[in-house]
Amino acid sequence: MTDIWVLVENSWPVILFFIGLIIVYLIIREIRVMYTRTTEAKTDLEKEKINLMRTDMEQKGRPFFRVSPEKLQEIKVVDDENALLETDIFARHTEVEKRIERLENKVQVAKLDRMVEKIKREEERIG
Repeated sequence: MTDIWVLVENSWPVILFFIGLIIVYLIIREIRVMYTRTTEAKTDLEKEKINLMRTDMEQKGRPFFRVSPEKLQEIKVVDDENALLETDIFARHTEVEKRIERLENKVQVAKLDRMVEKIKREEERIG
């Protein structure tokens, strides 16, 4: 009986080591399961999105709301006019920016010329 007790007492570190390994294994397994569940949820969500897009593409013939052809033509005309106005506004805005940039450059050149003239006058006065 004492031999068994000595054997059990000497084997405690080994038993604790195996219990620790089991706990580490369970923690790692739970982390992997958690990661795979999130990736599965993401793929399921992507599949649902694809299915919704597919059903939407299949219903091309039936729009969500019905608009008469005359109204649809008016909307297209207004949309074209808006596109033209946007391009015109962009062109004018770009032109204004370029002119302001050119004016700023001219002012800077004039300031630098005045500074060079001032330096020359100071150099002539001194030496």
